[in-house]
Amino acid sequence: MISLIRNENLKIYKRTRTWVMMGIAILYVALQIFNINSAGEGVVRDNWQVQLEQDNRQLSKVANQLDALPIEIIQAEKQILLNQYHLDHNMPPSVSGWAFTIDQLRNIVFASSLIAIIIAGEIMAGEFAAGTIKLLLTRSASRTQIYCSKYIASLVFALFLTTICVAVAMVLGGVFFGFAGLTSSHLYVQDQTVMGIPVLQALWSGYILQLPFLLVVVTLAFMISAAFRSITFSIVISMLIAVAGFVISIAMDGWDWTRYFIFSQTDWTPFVYGNPSVEDVSMLWAVALLLLHVVILHSISYFSFVKRDVKQ
Repeated sequence: MISLIRNENLKIYKRTRTWVMMGIAILYVALQIFNINSAGEGVVRDNWQVQLEQDNRQLSKVANQLDALPIEIIQAEKQILLNQYHLDHNMPPSVSGWAFTIDQLRNIVFASSLIAIIIAGEIMAGEFAAGTIKLLLTRSASRTQIYCSKYIASLVFALFLTTICVAVAMVLGGVFFGFAGLTSSHLYVQDQTVMGIPVLQALWSGYILQLPFLLVVVTLAFMISAAFRSITFSIVISMLIAVAGFVISIAMDGWDWTRYFIFSQTDWTPFVYGNPSVEDVSMLWAVALLLLHVVILHSISYFSFVKRDVKQ
């Protein structure tokens, strides 16, 4: 099995387009830094107290609007508490490469997921399209071993790319915004109270708690690739679902029905550092929902690959 996984990884990384796509993901991180730096958000102004007070007044108006979305109210109330904490403790908002990376973790995982979808979408369907699947099946490895090795290789690539992008965000963020603040605290709101955790803890835990989204979309792309054996179909459909799911999970955050929407339950950060947008939703529920979807997807793809005959 290990040799099969190694071979699949070699197939992935020897392709020039793989490195080009990785470069695109890294470019995305660089563009995020450029946008923030150009907007002046990476600079602590001398009148930061006045700016925060103005922000709080504006946020209060947003939170009190009758037609405001649940997510708008939740985010506004949280930001008001954070701003007030900075004012009460005479503490300027943290501006550093570490803070930038923490704030961008969800976007980084999303960008990495889109690239990982391309790899997972072609790793199985590509064998059928090129006709090399017949050579694989004539070897001593079973179909189950081939299936597992390709899936694991897809996940390993996704994790590798995400880790690289996070590392690039820390380095480039530090270059533009500074490396200071590593020993400071990352602030968050839980039960209407501002709390803090070490920056390094916020980094590694935030990274881990965002990975369920990566797992879902990679498994989805792999399932379509194995079941339908079409590279174009698996990549396009998976990307559409991933983008739509990501946007809906943000726009509809706080609506009660989202407790059953898998993409609304793939960001586990609120369960540890904050409060879930929907009441009575626990991390146990999110884990169970994730496992249910992964099992269903694998049930479709595994039996499609193992039981169906390969045309000669």
